[in-house]
Amino acid sequence: MVDTENPAFANQTNNADQLEQSIEEWRTSALRTIDARIALYDPKPIGQDAPPATSSASPHAHYSGSHRALDVVEILEHILSYASPRTHFAAWNVSRHWREIVVHTLGTQYRVPYPCAAVEYGDTIPPSLKWLPPSEDGVTRLQNTCNIRNPYAYRRILSDHFLTARFTQAYTLPQELLTSLHTKIRSEYGRFGSSSIYSLAEEPRWLDLSQLEVNPYFVDLFGDCFQPFQGNYTITIKPRIHDYLKDLSSSKIGPSREQLIHSMFLSRPPCKVLRIRAIGKIHEEMQVLGIVSKEDGVRVGDLLLLLQQHFSTATELWQARSRSLREEVSGHTTPFRMLEAWNCPGFPKLAIFLEGMAQSDRPLAHHLCTIFQRNRYMHKTEWHEDHTKPTRIFVGNPELKDPEEYGAMSNLRLDPDRVLILRRP
Repeated sequence: MVDTENPAFANQTNNADQLEQSIEEWRTSALRTIDARIALYDPKPIGQDAPPATSSASPHAHYSGSHRALDVVEILEHILSYASPRTHFAAWNVSRHWREIVVHTLGTQYRVPYPCAAVEYGDTIPPSLKWLPPSEDGVTRLQNTCNIRNPYAYRRILSDHFLTARFTQAYTLPQELLTSLHTKIRSEYGRFGSSSIYSLAEEPRWLDLSQLEVNPYFVDLFGDCFQPFQGNYTITIKPRIHDYLKDLSSSKIGPSREQLIHSMFLSRPPCKVLRIRAIGKIHEEMQVLGIVSKEDGVRVGDLLLLLQQHFSTATELWQARSRSLREEVSGHTTPFRMLEAWNCPGFPKLAIFLEGMAQSDRPLAHHLCTIFQRNRYMHKTEWHEDHTKPTRIFVGNPELKDPEEYGAMSNLRLDPDRVLILRRP
């Protein structure tokens, strides 16, 4: 017979009731979050399409008499030569005169391969090529990281911008640091690719997009939704990006800025092969959606066309995974299962990788991306993110928790908002 008057039993009952109530509150909040996010990508009713993603400023706009010096072609060209891509796009809409200057200015940008001819994954980097050397501060941070006696320390190396320092200009690093770095990388990631990639005797190679300089005019089209991530670039298809690509593929928006940069090379140096993959659930392989291959180098228009062709597929895959996530959340009844809930990104995502024409194995960046996408806290952060605000960069952001913290969490508590979380003892 159970002694219901026993204080210890009463406390257990109260704790159980509190736990059950907290789980139900968590489930209700989580389902509301998922439903609201999925609804953002549902087809909009006729007449409620999003406004164009590009500027609608009149091409006949004028400027005041105090700026008549800008009528001098040489002065205006000189000013615009220091301007940002966004300023160039804005200047395009000022007047016909300005538009001609912008066309001339952009006609000299990213049109010639630099600093070398087009490259692909696995190509050796000429020793004479001086390209993107690491800074002194970067070398110091790398040295400090390598000195940390922590099993996850060298994983964090890959969370910083050191792939360029290691492989493009690795010879600039102190020999002791270079040897230590190669040893750590080889022991942790050697199983993902050819061991010769990490051999000190081998020449440095082109291995991922962190070694390239991406065209800022292309980046400006996507803003904060285009971010570097573990040697690849990730496009987060937030609703505004979804509408932009949808309108671009259906020619609903003016093609002016896309036409201006269409024939520019996508990067410096140009890359021969790019592949895009849809990022899915944790422990799920990224799905290949498309590939673009150009012997003389991929141009902005090539990648834009590929994105137009496949963004809707990436969105549909994400919607299916999100509905599956919803079903899983509906059935979660324990704190441990709640911790496992956020197993897919909070937005549709495309990952862009540097690859080779005759490449048989996956690039190192593919494996790194897969590893670091296994982070439920990152996914949870995305699900609860305001989609109208700038995208948060997870890797290297001190405001967000370390991915490895989850492995050591053990004791349960209730926070002030009555949301169940796990903390270290």
